[in-house]
Amino acid sequence: MAEKFDVLIVGSGIAGLSAAIEAARTRKSACIVEKGSEKDSNSYYAQGGIATAIGANDSWKKHYEDTLKAGCGLCNPKTAGLITKSGPKEIKWLMDSGLEFDGNERPELGLEGGHSENRVLHIKGDETGRHLTEFMKKLARESGVNFIEKTMLTKISAHKNEYQKIVLKGKEEELASKALVLATGGYAACFEKTTNPKGTIGAGLGVAIEAGCEIAGMEFVQFHPTTISGVSGRNFLVTEAVRGEGGTIVNNQGKKIVDPLLTRDEVSRAIYSEFLKGGKVFLDATSFEAGFFKKRFPTVYMELVQNKINPEKDLIPIETAAHYTIGGVKTDLRAATSIKGVYAAGECTNSGLHGANRLASNSLLEGLVMGKIAGRNAAQENGNAQKADGKIIVQKEKEGSDTKTVFDAMRKVMWRCCGVIRDEANLKDGLAGIQNLAKRIEVTEESHNVAVRNALVVSEKTFEAALARRESVGTHYRLN
Repeated sequence: MAEKFDVLIVGSGIAGLSAAIEAARTRKSACIVEKGSEKDSNSYYAQGGIATAIGANDSWKKHYEDTLKAGCGLCNPKTAGLITKSGPKEIKWLMDSGLEFDGNERPELGLEGGHSENRVLHIKGDETGRHLTEFMKKLARESGVNFIEKTMLTKISAHKNEYQKIVLKGKEEELASKALVLATGGYAACFEKTTNPKGTIGAGLGVAIEAGCEIAGMEFVQFHPTTISGVSGRNFLVTEAVRGEGGTIVNNQGKKIVDPLLTRDEVSRAIYSEFLKGGKVFLDATSFEAGFFKKRFPTVYMELVQNKINPEKDLIPIETAAHYTIGGVKTDLRAATSIKGVYAAGECTNSGLHGANRLASNSLLEGLVMGKIAGRNAAQENGNAQKADGKIIVQKEKEGSDTKTVFDAMRKVMWRCCGVIRDEANLKDGLAGIQNLAKRIEVTEESHNVAVRNALVVSEKTFEAALARRESVGTHYRLN
């Protein structure tokens, strides 16, 4: 029997959950489609917290100005104003709903790079993303939101630029909706060195691109400066808050190489440049009071200890890694895409908030605010769910023998040719490399290679955008 919903949301991170809760609040039926679980989203692993201007000496206007400054003149001022102004209200809603931040009624506010005031809220030190995601998923279930698990988006059908239906993989049932919200996350795992879960390769974004959604800002990829290499198949992120509390960055001679509170792009370039000279780089937190690191950063502390590093005595070896992708589906202030009936929120979008460089801890706030806006506007769509047959094509598990080889090669090309510091020759070589890899993937609707195919689409668009923008700005730094 066919299931039909008013709103379908693809993705179960903060943006998707926020959209679903808001859609359900308007008494519309909402369903979240999730590829794995909340643990597969970047939201779950967010350590830094949520940036919001609720301090006594702070204001949304200060937060707004810091956001614009970090974005290097390429932010959409209207988007930045909307989101920073909405922040305090969203935090109050979360607290009124029962979420406890560190400090409870008087939340403790941390300082991070690029911020002029202490304004970053945390939950249990460095476990903000995990607890926020679990809390919002609980709210979503209590709100009557449906969940379809362990499947993935493979196609968006649109006719005359109007949403009709989606195709999912691996479910023998029918599904239809009046509107669609994309909250499928970013594509930083397309890079060989990344802090992201392995599934964040932009597969959903690739589907949106193929459907005709307008995209923007694909050249802007934020590399996190302080990560530890080779932990659980990805780089483990050491939260920026460590630097906010007084941690410094030094080379193997013990010399400070950069102001640790500069924006991420500046710190990342300084670290990467040191590596190019053959040096090593460390995060130094040995000046902290005894016991402070373990109490303030329990997750990071445990990871370091497991890697035989005592942050109270030892320097922490660090390197840069792809962390957050600013580019994506272009959205307006209503979270609407260029296809009628399709909305989007979170890291899969380019909302205009981040410009050329995301201000630290603005991403969870964006997901909360724009997710809610997307859910509200999607719920008001009058699209006819009956027009979509909603059949989910059961795709055969047909994996080409070359798939893993192609995927691994793609990640190496992205890191080598489109990384922290770029130049024309490498960008051209990288684009050609991605295009050649795409020819090795069998392109059929039955193929298990759909995710890798879409990751290659996203990678190609990233190279094209990086070549087109010849000047250096924010996270996009070109030698020539």
